Amino acid sequence: MKVIYVLLICLLTLASCAEEEYAEKGIDKKDITGYNEAGFYSLDGVCVFTVQSRNQVAVNSKRLTYRLQNQDQSQYIHVKFAEKPATAGQKVKAEFSFHGVSFLKDEMELEVFRVNEGKIWLSGDNAGMVIPAFNN
Repeated sequence: MKVIYVLLICLLTLASCAEEEYAEKGIDKKDITGYNEAGFYSLDGVCVFTVQSRNQVAVNSKRLTYRLQNQDQSQYIHVKFAEKPATAGQKVKAEFSFHGVSFLKDEMELEVFRVNEGKIWLSGDNAGMVIPAFNN
């Protein structure tokens, strides 16, 4: 019976990292500009949670929030920025709430790496993200 519980826990852990996309620039590099799809990426390249046809996105430019969730909300990431990320080199504090993913922290300082084509590339301690730019 214990073996079943251990296997179940392992499967749930792997489910949060079901999709693999490896960072081209290596673990120690915080440059995530090689990714183009909006979503969240662990910098070790193991876990990815991106916008897909089955995932839903909510952006609130007034509250500076971004949320990505699957249809049944068993996996979601909600980010609240302290200020609007807008220019390369800018450092922005962000608070995260999440479920079903294991590579984020509750709070993180992120650096804006690139702003292009209506998207913003940000990177922090152990995770990076590509999000749509906030409207004015």
